[in-house]
Amino acid sequence: MSSKRLPDHWSRKAKAEGYAARSVYKLEEIERRNRVLPQGPGRVVDLGCCPGSWSRYVREKGGRGLTLVGVDWQAVPDYPGVFVERSVLEVTPAELLAALGGPADCVLSDMAPFTTGSRFTDHVAQMELARCAFDLALLTLRKGGHFVAKVFEGEEVNPFVAAVKQRFTEVKRVKPEATRNESVELFVVGKGFRGPLPTTGPAA
Repeated sequence: MSSKRLPDHWSRKAKAEGYAARSVYKLEEIERRNRVLPQGPGRVVDLGCCPGSWSRYVREKGGRGLTLVGVDWQAVPDYPGVFVERSVLEVTPAELLAALGGPADCVLSDMAPFTTGSRFTDHVAQMELARCAFDLALLTLRKGGHFVAKVFEGEEVNPFVAAVKQRFTEVKRVKPEATRNESVELFVVGKGFRGPLPTTGPAA
């Protein structure tokens, strides 16, 4: 067995605390450092929510007054919110807004592709998912809302960060402590959504 698959401190902690995956501690650190989640009533979208650890953490932070919508093509038993069983590449902003009951306070994405071992191929596939999450966030977030998306290090990260900076007032790159040492993943955190772009009306 490779060392990558051996349980580490974070995996053991997740199991002891009843979480399905160690990734919950990445969101916990992002939240501690950046305060992206609504405290109490609010609306959150978790894209690629399987196996459900991020969603459970969001629910614990927000309580019953929070509306949580998770999207994944894999079923999540006992999901702690409204679950949409569909690929994020197919779900529409209208579906998310209807399930939320209004614009989101935060859109989260811990999505990742099935990796191939080719760093470039995996990077490109990951960035496609990140851009999909960004596009959905732009059409579902309220003004002032927040966005978190996982990316893989590579040449497309800088242009992606630049695009996020155009639409959010504060943007950071975060590599949580719970990230495996050999991992190329990091998270782009956008705070303070500037709001939808103004639409151009018909010419007079």
